[in-house]
Amino acid sequence: MVYKRIIYSLLYSKGFFHLSRNFRLQQVGDVEWLKNNFGFGETCDHIDELMIILVTKNPDENEIINYFKDVKKLKEKIFVPLILGGGIRTFDQARNCFSNGADKILINQLAHEKNEIVNKVAKVYGEQAVTLMVDYKKIENINYSFSNSAEKKSMALKDYFENIKNLNFGEIIINSIEKDGSAQGLNLDCLKDLTINFNKPVLLMGGAGKPDHFISTLKKKEVSGIVTANLFNFLGDGLKKARSFSIDKGIRLIEFQNIQ
Repeated sequence: MVYKRIIYSLLYSKGFFHLSRNFRLQQVGDVEWLKNNFGFGETCDHIDELMIILVTKNPDENEIINYFKDVKKLKEKIFVPLILGGGIRTFDQARNCFSNGADKILINQLAHEKNEIVNKVAKVYGEQAVTLMVDYKKIENINYSFSNSAEKKSMALKDYFENIKNLNFGEIIINSIEKDGSAQGLNLDCLKDLTINFNKPVLLMGGAGKPDHFISTLKKKEVSGIVTANLFNFLGDGLKKARSFSIDKGIRLIEFQNIQ
């Protein structure tokens, strides 16, 4: 039996976690604030995986060290698979994530530039350990993939999928720039560009704001999961309620014993 998944994403920069709206960051608190004020450990009892993205452009060595220190502090509170990433451009950077607790790594820019590194990571750690993410935006009724922290238009999303069909990876997250942080629902329009059958999980990100958004997205047969980074909507008991609501509406999610 194949289950759908809910992945919770945290955005980290310069020692703080952030909200994002159309890729513009708003600082909200550090790791102690997150642990102490929003019941973070309880929140993670109701997700399938946690993703922590380092979103600083060109972080220096000190920030990378602090990022991994805070990752380890959060790992003390959680017992779910962990995805780490953000700005990974070399094999050594990928290996550093695994050495610091990652079960999977998140790759974005590399899929546009250096396929051989992506394939090397998959060979060493396994395809299941490689999560691709593509950021996209609609321009004149065409969905385009973007690179370089969503600042540079790359190619039509349909062509991007064609370009990565021979890459070795475990799953892909399709992230809507326009819906990012809007809490107005996910953009399902991108699915029309997915004409290639990767035979791998496809997850959508950008726009989740209430339980109904989970239902409308997860009921799509092409969608294996949803990623949300909305701190205020889903911390506390928000994800617990969204998960229970989804299960009640027939979405096939694992029913954790303590969710009831």
